Amino acid sequence: MPACKERTHRPAWRVVVRRANYSAFNGGRRTPSAYSLLRCTECGAAWRTKAAYVSDIPNG
Repeated sequence: MPACKERTHRPAWRVVVRRANYSAFNGGRRTPSAYSLLRCTECGAAWRTKAAYVSDIPNG
């Protein structure tokens, strides 16, 4: 999953899954994680990160 590198897209970034993971190995249940899943609504890029900036990004 390539991350969006375009600074002008940053207002379009949304957190899809905040500090958690859904895994088939865990029966598809939510598991706490240090990582969050983000998606850019401009270009469609999706990526997982544990960067501090995630706390400034709205859910979406």
